[in-house]
Amino acid sequence: MGARATSAKYGFDRYWRNLRTFTLHDPVDYKIQDIGNWALNDELPKPNFYS
Repeated sequence: MGARATSAKYGFDRYWRNLRTFTLHDPVDYKIQDIGNWALNDELPKPNFYS
């Protein structure tokens, strides 16, 4: 798509912002992973930015 894909003129600025937010910030998945690791391996969750 190129650099112009982020231009508001085409409406992709919102798409890229939402995609970036979705891929970089999904704490529910990290919490589920921590719970599963604790239940299956008896490992306590490690501190992270999403806890």
